[in-house]
Amino acid sequence: MKGLAHGLEILVVLGLLNAACQPAPISFRSPNKHELEPYSKAHGMTLIVDKLLEDASVVLYNKGTSFGYRLLTVRKPAGEVTVSLDVSTTKSDEPILIIGQLTGNHPFMAVVIQDAASLAETRAVEAIIDSQNCLGATTEGRAGVILVSPSPVHEWQTIALYSAQGRVRYSQNNPSR
Repeated sequence: MKGLAHGLEILVVLGLLNAACQPAPISFRSPNKHELEPYSKAHGMTLIVDKLLEDASVVLYNKGTSFGYRLLTVRKPAGEVTVSLDVSTTKSDEPILIIGQLTGNHPFMAVVIQDAASLAETRAVEAIIDSQNCLGATTEGRAGVILVSPSPVHEWQTIALYSAQGRVRYSQNNPSR
């Protein structure tokens, strides 16, 4: 009987040790401002704006001769910032640059105001998707905005920049339409 009890104690101890030695489950969360700042500096990026998308953040950035966006998460429990998506494009002579993903789990588009005069006078950006849907955001003095769509869309029709007085400052139609 003592042998059976002792064997049972050993099995319980081994079971507890095995459970304690299991790796912690991996989950993800969006990065906070205190994690984004050192991340951007370490990667030579100047952040324009960031936007929370459930358990991730999309960051719009400027890096030398290009603009881009990254979809970032933080792996728990390690606290490591990970990149799910990285898209960049060279700056152009156009007044605005439009990049983003309109499909998938996190549909969004980023509008970068490249023209200095437009940047100084723009207070809001609107993306017309179709006759019944549009996305909009204020610039708050930043060089770009991230417009998040509640559902995937096929494409946008028109992007408009508005002044503080609500007048259209610049408008661009989708060249693929």
